Amino acid sequence: MKSLLRFLVFVVFVSLFVAGIYLWRSIRPVSSSILIAESSPSASSAVPSSKFPVLFEADHEFADLVNRVMPSVVSITAIQQVPADIDSIHFFGNTPEFPPQLGSGVIVSPEGHIVTNLHVIGRASLVQVHLSDGRTFAAQVLGADELTDLAILKINSANLIPLELGNSDDVRVGQMVIAVGNPYGLQETVTRGIISAKGRRGFSETVNEFFQTDAAINPGNSGGPLIDLTGKIIAINNSILSDKGGWQGISFAIPSNTVKRVFNDIRKHGHVVHSWFGVITFPLTQPLAERLGISNQRGVFVYGILRNSPAQRVGIRPGDVIIGFNGKNIYDGIDLRNRVAETGVGQKISVRFLRNHSEKQVEVTIEKRPGA
Repeated sequence: MKSLLRFLVFVVFVSLFVAGIYLWRSIRPVSSSILIAESSPSASSAVPSSKFPVLFEADHEFADLVNRVMPSVVSITAIQQVPADIDSIHFFGNTPEFPPQLGSGVIVSPEGHIVTNLHVIGRASLVQVHLSDGRTFAAQVLGADELTDLAILKINSANLIPLELGNSDDVRVGQMVIAVGNPYGLQETVTRGIISAKGRRGFSETVNEFFQTDAAINPGNSGGPLIDLTGKIIAINNSILSDKGGWQGISFAIPSNTVKRVFNDIRKHGHVVHSWFGVITFPLTQPLAERLGISNQRGVFVYGILRNSPAQRVGIRPGDVIIGFNGKNIYDGIDLRNRVAETGVGQKISVRFLRNHSEKQVEVTIEKRPGA
């Protein structure tokens, strides 16, 4: 009974306290500054920039970065030629033409070298490059490489502003990037995102791996640059993964170190010099791994060795399982193909492999692929 009485007294006390506060707030004068703020919506919604200096400074720096990059990005129009095995049909005296292919590119040298995707220009009989300042030039195709889907163009012009090719090995998942290009013919379109993943592969017949990004990329962005916050090119936009034909948040770009190799080879030799190791591989399936006494399926089974190849010269044999190449682990045949492709001709590297349940290592000098 005493406990109930104490509880009732406590409830009455709290009620009187709350009522007193409410009465005091209802009769106290309201300051003029509060009245002004409540009566002026613009005053309450406007936030001085001095309140958030870091945010406004970051916004300013980002806009400056975009403005520095924009003059280096070009739009490309490729007029496709009629294939030789197709008879031209004349309608009312006119020869039909394929619709022009639209894409993007980026200036990478003061002399007018431009990087783009090979699929942007295709078998074009005329390639036009449109600069951000309104100038248009006919471009020369210096060279192209189907295995990387890259092409190098050249225009003759003064006052060009090139962008530097960065080191794609330093790129980190999660870092911010911007894409600039010509999607659907909308020149100088800028989108922003992050690097979603590295080392994506197997989406095409190209020998390189890809960066995955969530920066919006659509048809026409191909060949344009993916830029880091220092203004350097870390990749060339290439493709999207989509079941509807448009961007769905997954885009792929060719890392800049692959672009450097293609650019330097084409400028020096007129074509890309591809590396050669000389093995024929087979997937290391679970039954095969068990038969070989291997506890996991990491690696690639050597099915055959090409004669007079670098692999044969260092003693690699059919039946070996390659697990490492040039300091990197090998997980499957695509992995090995990509590691060979990114290794320079004449470079000496180490190869780790399994033979008869023991791990071995040899040093091999990568050579130029025959016929390349």
